[in-house]
Amino acid sequence: MIEKINRFCHHCQTYGRSPGRFRFTLRDEVEFNHSIIVDIMYINGKPVLHIVDEATRFNAACWLISISARATWDALRMLWIDTYLGPPDFIVTDAGKNFVSKEFTHLASSLGTITVSVPVEAHWSIGAVERYHAVLRRSYEIISDEAPELTPEMALQMAVKAVNDTAGPDGYVPTLLVFGAYPRMTDYSPPAPTIAQRAAAVKKAMTEVRKLHTVRQINNALNTRNGPSSTLVHRLPLNSDVLVWREGGTGYPGKWRGPYKLISIDGETCTVELPNGPTKFRSTVVKPYYKDDDSEQQDEEQPAPEKAPTTAPLNVLPLPSRVVIPPYKPDDTEAQPPRPQREHRLPSRYRDDVTHLQQIAGLFLQIASDGQFDESRRREVTGLLERGVFVAVNYEDIPLEARIYGFRFVDEVKNKGTDKAFEKSRLVVQAYNDKDKEFVLTQSPTIQRSSQRLILCIGTSKDGVRFWIRDVTQAYIQSTTKLNREFYIRIPPELRHYFPGCEFLRVVRPLYGIPEAGNHWFRTYHEHHTTHLGMETSTYDPCLLHCCDPKQGFGVIGMQTDDTLIVADEAFAAQEEEQIKCANILCKPREQLTTRKPLRFNGAVITEDAQGITLTQERTCKNIRLVQDHAADTVSSRGKVRKNASPHEQYVAQRALGAYIASVSQPEASFDLSFAAQAVQPEKEDIKALNKRLQWQIDNSTRGLRFVKIDLRTAQLYAFVDASFANNKDSSSQIGHVIVLADAQNNANILHWSSTKCKRITRSVLASETYGMANGFDAAAAIKSTLTQLLHLSEPLPLVLCTDSKSLYECLVKLGTTREKRLMIDLMCLRQSYERQEITEVRWINGNSNPADAMTKSKPCRALQELIDTNKLRIDVDGWVERPPTKRTPSSKSVRFTTPDTTPAL
Repeated sequence: MIEKINRFCHHCQTYGRSPGRFRFTLRDEVEFNHSIIVDIMYINGKPVLHIVDEATRFNAACWLISISARATWDALRMLWIDTYLGPPDFIVTDAGKNFVSKEFTHLASSLGTITVSVPVEAHWSIGAVERYHAVLRRSYEIISDEAPELTPEMALQMAVKAVNDTAGPDGYVPTLLVFGAYPRMTDYSPPAPTIAQRAAAVKKAMTEVRKLHTVRQINNALNTRNGPSSTLVHRLPLNSDVLVWREGGTGYPGKWRGPYKLISIDGETCTVELPNGPTKFRSTVVKPYYKDDDSEQQDEEQPAPEKAPTTAPLNVLPLPSRVVIPPYKPDDTEAQPPRPQREHRLPSRYRDDVTHLQQIAGLFLQIASDGQFDESRRREVTGLLERGVFVAVNYEDIPLEARIYGFRFVDEVKNKGTDKAFEKSRLVVQAYNDKDKEFVLTQSPTIQRSSQRLILCIGTSKDGVRFWIRDVTQAYIQSTTKLNREFYIRIPPELRHYFPGCEFLRVVRPLYGIPEAGNHWFRTYHEHHTTHLGMETSTYDPCLLHCCDPKQGFGVIGMQTDDTLIVADEAFAAQEEEQIKCANILCKPREQLTTRKPLRFNGAVITEDAQGITLTQERTCKNIRLVQDHAADTVSSRGKVRKNASPHEQYVAQRALGAYIASVSQPEASFDLSFAAQAVQPEKEDIKALNKRLQWQIDNSTRGLRFVKIDLRTAQLYAFVDASFANNKDSSSQIGHVIVLADAQNNANILHWSSTKCKRITRSVLASETYGMANGFDAAAAIKSTLTQLLHLSEPLPLVLCTDSKSLYECLVKLGTTREKRLMIDLMCLRQSYERQEITEVRWINGNSNPADAMTKSKPCRALQELIDTNKLRIDVDGWVERPPTKRTPSSKSVRFTTPDTTPAL
């Protein structure tokens, strides 16, 4: 019965698994110019016609004036047909409108060339030219950077020449396969061969290439599983109902669409009647659509009878077990009214779920149209128009090659269920599938985890300062810069009453949904702090700023998009409040941290009590779900539910969520989650180990980091480093470090930690320990310079490196050596920093008192647990070197870098 339900259920058919594809094809032996593969790529946002010969992989490319059919054909003829051996036998293209148009195919057929358009959803069929896109683009970028004086046409031609003259894996050059000679490179290159020699060379080279292709294709065929079967599709009669697989947008899964009518079958190409016309598909993305025709036909042929049958037909799908209909027994003595007949199929909520969803969507549209969010939407539109975010344009004014996007309103009721509830609407551009975003900077800087903890540590230790949170409202649309490219949106018919007299809009300023909007806002907000408040950026984090003039007060700011974490005294806090009003930046009232009012920043909760400041992520920990061995629902860090995720998808999602929590406030879980990330295809043991750590995070959701007061006059920066040699599954080493700020009374705050897989090959324990120390020193040096800046110290903060490796300790302090050349470089860099007293001291400590041991091993680390619980640093030192400190007073508190033409004053 289950098999019959899966066969005829509409929901089961449309949400079935994705189809496979043909993995290999045994092609015929072809010569140069027999068939060419043509495609359009984009370089710096401009279209380029790219051609690859199927037999020799010889490339050709040129810029296109436009992507129309005529312009594409003229470029193809100039670039290939009128340059080499004339028109090819076949031109293989994708399903683009310029290639499948009647004009293009007519022009090609007039020269005796057959155009072959690959079916829809079969982009791998032209993978030869797709793979060369990245090679050609990279070659063009290198040539343009090295020779900026070249025109784009000349740079592109040089890039094509470089690709054609590059030898493949077996030493064959496309230029040799076409012209029978190697390109001349220097004066010592051999003279040009004769015509006969070239012909012989081409023949011999093509023979070897065919052998290589044959061997590779046969090996691929033998090592590949059986491909998908298309027998069921070929057995279908014409005009049958079929389902078609359509790929989803970026970040969205595909789905079977239909049913549609099957018009024709030509080999493995199926023509299906879609709403926009007949479309060709590969047979692997088409499958029959089954429906219970027998029961429907029976229902139509048998009208409501006077007497119901005593038994149900055998060819009808059985009803679910919970629905029981007893057989009807007619009573001849009493006339019974005709009983309405029930269709003997699945309930409508299972076989016609699309109609059900449409009814729900219509209900929501009706609620929205009743005026629930009308006022909030009008306020949003009015505010955008007043700020000049977009202007109305006519359709004729939009360029032909421009893409027109849609938009939508995101409606939400804030403070729902309270007396402060209000409606909020936000206009969002639907630019999630923007292909041009590859050519612009879309990722705006965000504050680093260590910077956030650094602010909390400084605010706890500094006297006379307080914590504040500032939340900017509608941050993106308050950007002072305009978009660098043209962006057009179409107003949906149901929303045009909000824009009377307009149908199309051109977005002028950043708006939510546009990929680069975050960068525009970051520049605006960052420039406000540096210009109006006189702040400077830290050495390693652009989102961490500090007041450079102590006379203006003490202030440190951490920026996270529209949220700002501020630690400042009264003078700087008053100046910040005044300048934000002068800049006309709309924001909510500033919130101050008190014992009764915690603050939320970057997904964490900051609370204050008598012992200090605490950083926790209890709310995020509640979203963690254990990985199941079957499909289950998962919850993201934002609370979004993902339905029917596979065990592998659950593993990736839950590991990422746990690692995010571990990187902010739970360093004990760092190693297990870093080790879990190395499992590409997780097995049962991997899932069991991950679930053990996730369960610990669920049980300890209130556990976090506490920051206590540090005496900054005696403060020192400790960097604990450790490594485990070849303890990963791939025999690689795990390295880690823990950076702590402590004073003379052993009060300590954890600032940073890391547990990563060593990217370099280690052949000894000393090598892994050295790489671990180099990695820890790099992070500690950046934090050291930042603390020196933020605290306006006259002397650099002392830095102490602690390791439990005696061999590494002796290499640094006793001038030991090694035979590995790469290892010698790292050792000499560490030794040079030690001699210059950039590293104040190197200590050899007991392994049981090393907190970094938890970053490289799965076993519990008592030293790290005690450090988190008590904020006390206890070190068992086994060896150290006493040396007199060197006074080094910097001439400026800002970080400087030495240059070859300047000599520091003695």
